[in-house]
Amino acid sequence: MRNILRLSLTLVVVGIVSAALLTGMYNLTTPIIAERKEAEYRESLQCCFPDFDTFETVELEEDKFDLLYDQDGDLVGIMATAVQQGYDGDITYNLAFDGEGKIIDIIIISHSETPGVGEVITTDDFQEQFIGKSYEDPLTTGEDVDTVSGATISTSSMIGSIRRVTGVAAESFLGVESEEIDIATVPDGVYSGSAPGAGGPISVEVEVSGGEIIRIDVLDQNETPTYYIESYPLIPEQIIADQNLDVDTKTGATLSAEGIINAVRDALSGALEDGS
Repeated sequence: MRNILRLSLTLVVVGIVSAALLTGMYNLTTPIIAERKEAEYRESLQCCFPDFDTFETVELEEDKFDLLYDQDGDLVGIMATAVQQGYDGDITYNLAFDGEGKIIDIIIISHSETPGVGEVITTDDFQEQFIGKSYEDPLTTGEDVDTVSGATISTSSMIGSIRRVTGVAAESFLGVESEEIDIATVPDGVYSGSAPGAGGPISVEVEVSGGEIIRIDVLDQNETPTYYIESYPLIPEQIIADQNLDVDTKTGATLSAEGIINAVRDALSGALEDGS
């Protein structure tokens, strides 16, 4: 019995000492790691924007944007920090824009994509496709930029995320206005539209009657099934219920959700242009 008690007390002491040591090491290293990351980020800012003097941080939902200004107070660029679901987990990256909203650099901060396959997102060949592109470029897969065979999910996710962040930056900080559509003014009829999703174009058919959307069918898509099922039919139902395209896209499959919304927008825009 004494041996059992002695062993139990020894294990308890070892556990307490180990926990204390781990806690002490964590408290010691956490500030050092944070300082190192801050220094690396500052170095990235200086590299991308050598003329910047000060910056202002703005957080919009899941994204962070640093607005960089020169000594005269003029905007010289924007550095976005975004997180996107990849194939094996989250991809955290920086996206640098010049003062006109053109992409000048992509910096992958962390990822857990498959070595030799999904990590292609870190290569110059993949990233250079985006350099010089802006909110005026649709970044359509297969036209403006390409996925990489064998790493379709990783590269498609990055394409869609960069497209989304570019649009948010343009609308939020560069004075670009998104198209507003008054559904009540759309003539009765059935209309087709398409827009980029996470895995390629999403095509929809939209039926309008009496100034309201009464039906939205997705005709074609190449989204990842496990993500896509979170967006459809949830997003079409929300649009029809609200009679508005400004619906919540926080479904876990944001890029697929935004693709459906933009495809509906494309269909309605075409209907208004034909009826004008």
